[in-house]
Amino acid sequence: MVMVNKAGPADLSAAPKLLADAVLLLARIDETCKNRDHALTAKKFVFSNHVNEAFNVLLENGRIGRMEAGLVLTIIHQHLSEHLFSMLEYDVVRTIEKILMSHLPQEHATHPALV
Repeated sequence: MVMVNKAGPADLSAAPKLLADAVLLLARIDETCKNRDHALTAKKFVFSNHVNEAFNVLLENGRIGRMEAGLVLTIIHQHLSEHLFSMLEYDVVRTIEKILMSHLPQEHATHPALV
């Protein structure tokens, strides 16, 4: 079952649901898609929709709890390959970068835009 977000984009409670749904979808793709190209296309869809929307909600609200952080790490570490990352649209890539940098201590920031 795929969750469709009917809440507004600023609804913080929607983010964990979208993230959990994305984790389940990505795991299901890994289990069932034997064709690498089909799997990448399906994962690109999940990242471009569920993951991107959830990350944007988290960024807009500026709050990432322990559960959300765990889901973000699971998604990034287990499902985002370099090849998939290169297939994503620029706005999705920027959202992923922003969510990863959102909790970087300022003394470790290497780019002026992150300070």
